[in-house]
Amino acid sequence: MNKRALVYLGLASATLAGAYLYVPSTVELPVQIPAGEENAAQALDSLSLVDGALTTGSYNTTVQKGQRIQFLVYSNETDSLIVEGLDARVPLPGNETTLVSIKASEPGTHTILLDLAGTSIGTIEVLNK
Repeated sequence: MNKRALVYLGLASATLAGAYLYVPSTVELPVQIPAGEENAAQALDSLSLVDGALTTGSYNTTVQKGQRIQFLVYSNETDSLIVEGLDARVPLPGNETTLVSIKASEPGTHTILLDLAGTSIGTIEVLNK
């Protein structure tokens, strides 16, 4: 390869690297709420479970009856998340983050548990409208 080609290759590489660093790496996408879920909670909390134990704080929330509760759960082991009183069971595959989405259908305080580990990871308090 001749020197002129190497110079052009170097300049092109430097230009592309500079453009990559200059252009923002995040793209703002508009958030759309699915029809019928306008009253869903918008912020998503994240929980992390290692060997059936919480490595983050517990999840506690209060919502109105009819709202949808959504949060993320990472588990390094396969298990299921159960919400007592709301008849909810969400499978948690090992080494994956799962979006938990539950409708608050019954008033009261409901405990969130891991099925196999038996660990309590929080509560959901559902208020009557």
